[in-house]
Amino acid sequence: MNARSLCASILAFTVLAAPGLVAADSVALLPISGNTDQDRLEAIEATMSEVLRAQGHRLAPPPASSQISHPPTSAQMDAIAASARATYVVTGEIEPMRGQYRLHVTVYYRPAGRTEELLVTVLEAEERERLTDVLRSMVRADGLGEDAVRLTGEEDPDERARREAEEEARRAEEARLAAEAEERARQESEEAARRAAEEEEARLRAAEEEAAAEAARQQREAWDARVPYGGDGDWMLQLGLGGRYLGTLGQLPSGGGGGGLFDVALRVGRSFEGIDGFEVRGGVDFATGGYTGLGLHVGAAWLGSFVVEPIFIGLGGDVGVVFTFTGARDVGFAAQVSALVAWRPTEHFYLEASLPELGYVSPGAGALTIGASVRAGYRF
Repeated sequence: MNARSLCASILAFTVLAAPGLVAADSVALLPISGNTDQDRLEAIEATMSEVLRAQGHRLAPPPASSQISHPPTSAQMDAIAASARATYVVTGEIEPMRGQYRLHVTVYYRPAGRTEELLVTVLEAEERERLTDVLRSMVRADGLGEDAVRLTGEEDPDERARREAEEEARRAEEARLAAEAEERARQESEEAARRAAEEEEARLRAAEEEAAAEAARQQREAWDARVPYGGDGDWMLQLGLGGRYLGTLGQLPSGGGGGGLFDVALRVGRSFEGIDGFEVRGGVDFATGGYTGLGLHVGAAWLGSFVVEPIFIGLGGDVGVVFTFTGARDVGFAAQVSALVAWRPTEHFYLEASLPELGYVSPGAGALTIGASVRAGYRF
């Protein structure tokens, strides 16, 4: 035989033997069926897939169009095994019960053309262990053998104790190995972790110091950059509304004995460079209520900036004359003082309130007043 004939023979043998090699110890797991919801069926199927993989089997996806009867025939199982190129075909049907279910499992072993069926009870609390035992006994070349009696009957107490002891020993060994691995990892990384912790602590301390310095700098800049009262312009024009209560010291020019007094006022203010917050004011107001009259006033106000926000607090006062138009017409003296609060919502525009306003008017027998007023102003 020449070299060309030898290569051709080897290639032909490889092609003929490839299906058998691919199918070696591969399992086609068919969808689990039964009288329960689909999520539960898929969960059982997923557990069986995990068990088969853990036992060293390779899962071969079954044909999408595979149809089987219940129970399945050997011909159906063989066709699926051939299509999936699988050594085993596994299918199951469950009957749910409280806390457990009855599993009718069928395993087809293609090399021997053997089909085995088994009806077992699976406790949900021991599902994985039970399925591991069943699949280990069925998905193998030797088949069920004597395990059929053990799997379908009550487990021998000694056998159960032995199995539980082995499982406990296995878990203990796994825990020991995990603890050793963890200890090795801890020893290997202890020094690195210590250095990393020191570096992180130093970095955090530096970051905190930098953040504190930056916050202090921003506060200083914000404080230095705050707008003083009157910074939008030397002149101010205000329109205001107010209300006061009259406590008379005698009879008013209108003949009344006191009551409410309401006024509308127009004011003009002038600030001066170098005197922050100070302003000279003058204006005219029209009052009605306890009496009706016109007042002319001059005075001053001071408002300071105590916070970064454009809010100003201060005091104001004025004196003037009042001309009454009701009853015995009269001309009298008027004076008032008040606490002031102003807010600058936008550039050049101010809102101001006087609360409380304490005053005295002399027309008639005179009266003391207490009240409040609000004003809107524009600086230019």
